[in-house]
Amino acid sequence: MSGGNIRIDAELLNQHAGHVDQLASDAAQALSAVQSINLSGGAFGLLCAWMVPPVGVVSQAVGSAIQQGSRTIERTASQIRDAAGDFQRYEDSVVDVVRSLERGLG
Repeated sequence: MSGGNIRIDAELLNQHAGHVDQLASDAAQALSAVQSINLSGGAFGLLCAWMVPPVGVVSQAVGSAIQQGSRTIERTASQIRDAAGDFQRYEDSVVDVVRSLERGLG
């Protein structure tokens, strides 16, 4: 990156973490929908009653995958916030050092 500037805006990172949180909320809503499925022997009628166990197994697997995905998304949002905080604290410390030097130079 010749001549380019790197600028990190902690507030924008925190806003992005909010969007990521919304994705986790959407995944939780999808999980709730999957968990609300109640398959009984008559769910597919008499001819297709054999489908209930396989569909139940698939529903459980899908629910588990969504739950793990939701947890990963939540962790990602938290890590984005942590990174934003780290950048902000570092920037604040640099500003403090520069101001201290300015005061020392009079």
